[in-house]
Amino acid sequence: MNDTLNQTVIDAVNETVPTLLGMSAPFTSSPAIDIALIALVGALFTTLVNKFLSDQVKIKALRVEMKKLQKKVREMMKKDPKKAQALQSEIMKKNMENMKHAMNPKIMIITMIPMLFLFFFIKEYYSGFGEFLNLGFTTFGWLGSYFTFSIIASLVLKKVLDVA
Repeated sequence: MNDTLNQTVIDAVNETVPTLLGMSAPFTSSPAIDIALIALVGALFTTLVNKFLSDQVKIKALRVEMKKLQKKVREMMKKDPKKAQALQSEIMKKNMENMKHAMNPKIMIITMIPMLFLFFFIKEYYSGFGEFLNLGFTTFGWLGSYFTFSIIASLVLKKVLDVA
C-alpha cells in the first residue's frame, strides 16, 4: 500500500513539475548547482510565507524583551541568584509565546505540502547522481546537499528580507 502511494506521488511529480517548469531535470550542467537553486527557491518560498503569515512585529518585540531579560539575568547572577532564576522563568514564558507565533500550524501546513513535492522531485531526478557536495571531511548526497544549501539560503534570505 505504501509503495503504491509513493509511486502515485512520484508519477504525479514526474508529470506535473517538468511541465510546469517547461524543462526537465537536470536544469543546468551540474546537478549540485541544480540542488542549490532548488534549495534557494524552497528557502525563498518558506521565508516569504513566514514573513507574510506570521506576526513579525510581535515576534521581534518578544525577542527584544528576551534579550533585555537575558542581560538582566547575567547581571543578577552575580548579585542575587534567586532573582536571576525568577527572571529566567520569565524568559522561558516569553520564549514559549515566541514559539507559538513562529511555529504557526497554518504556516507549517502551507509550506509542508509544496516541500514534500519538492523532495519527491529531487529524489526522483537526482538520487542516482551519487555525491553532490564534497567538503573534504565529508560528502553529501542529494538530501545532505539540499539541507546544507537550504540552511545557508534561509539564513541569508531571512537577513536580507528582515524576517524574524
